[in-house]
Amino acid sequence: MRLIILFFSSIMLFAGCSADDYEKVFEVRAETHAIYNTPVYAWLEGVEFDENATLCLYSDGEIIPAQIETVDGSRQRIWWVVNLEAGESASYGLRVSDECQTAEYTWERISEHSTRLFLDDLPVIQYEHPVFDPDDIEHTKKPFHHIFEPTGNQLITKGPGGLYSHHRGIFLGYNHVYVGDSEERVDIWHANNGERSEHAEIIDEYSGPVMGGHKLRIYWKDHDGVTFIEEIRDIRVFSQPYGETLIDFHSVLHAIDQPVRLEGDRQHAGVQFRASQYVADNSGFTRFIRPEGLEHIDPVTEIEGADMYNLPWNAMHFIIEESPFTVAYLSHPSNPGNAEMSERLYGRFGEFFPYHLTENNPLEVYYRFWVTEGQVPEVDNIDLKYRNFADNATIVTTR
Repeated sequence: MRLIILFFSSIMLFAGCSADDYEKVFEVRAETHAIYNTPVYAWLEGVEFDENATLCLYSDGEIIPAQIETVDGSRQRIWWVVNLEAGESASYGLRVSDECQTAEYTWERISEHSTRLFLDDLPVIQYEHPVFDPDDIEHTKKPFHHIFEPTGNQLITKGPGGLYSHHRGIFLGYNHVYVGDSEERVDIWHANNGERSEHAEIIDEYSGPVMGGHKLRIYWKDHDGVTFIEEIRDIRVFSQPYGETLIDFHSVLHAIDQPVRLEGDRQHAGVQFRASQYVADNSGFTRFIRPEGLEHIDPVTEIEGADMYNLPWNAMHFIIEESPFTVAYLSHPSNPGNAEMSERLYGRFGEFFPYHLTENNPLEVYYRFWVTEGQVPEVDNIDLKYRNFADNATIVTTR
């Protein structure tokens, strides 16, 4: 399925309104399968908005919040969330209006090294970005993102301490890293000997009714504190129904000065999710939900062997203080192939692949985490969420 967004300027699309009543008009088509609470965007041409403007989309009697993002200080795009049945299409007229005012994502600094994203008063995610301290390596060796339960104030992810203290929320690392021609191993996974990933700056922050997030600069440093990788990490949380959270993780790693070999294994490398320590202490409640074709694997058996490769998605269901949660881990098809999925009933899962970074060959990864509270999502629903993530929007401009 391709999600097609058509862009019009002068035809009648809304009862009682012409396209001239709107700044822009878009059409979205769900060609072969449904679009389920999926964030989409379209580039804007010929019009410019203040990023603080309240924008609404009007579609067949619905009024839908929209959000402007300015990219690279110049181009603008409009974000909104789409719901369509397979084979349906919808038209959306965009204009400045306060008719669609709703809850908004905003950032708040919690402490010197911690920032939290709220949806109105509800905490959503939290970025932990400590300054490295050689006298307190364990608490300062990596930045990561915590996730709150979709309906409350409880964290569902783990920070330092507990079983495998180096596992923290949503995090990225490799335990076998080699810089240039050196065979000295740098371990950005455990990071016990001075090597680390270190927060450098928050490049940009996103706030509004459709999404909240930020773009970060993170340096990977060796035992001597020399930077050998610059990582640009982009985290976005998108509006979803009550009881759900949708998080996009997009990261680009650039080698600095010398080539870098990223190696390791599926248990100790890649983009990973780690649930709360409560899950490790109560792992008998954990089970995995997998794509069609893997029904032969028991949901309480950790995946092994040939079944671990190139999964489009995987999901983990667990309990925290009697509340059930499911986290679906969706891997975009643009990610490098031959990826190995890792599962652990104590609450960690994610995928790994080796990669050779050079000046002209950065590593770019793109994942989506769908967090639901309560009833376990059906396989078909997770698969649809993956399809909506995997199919890029096609935008056609008619003028």
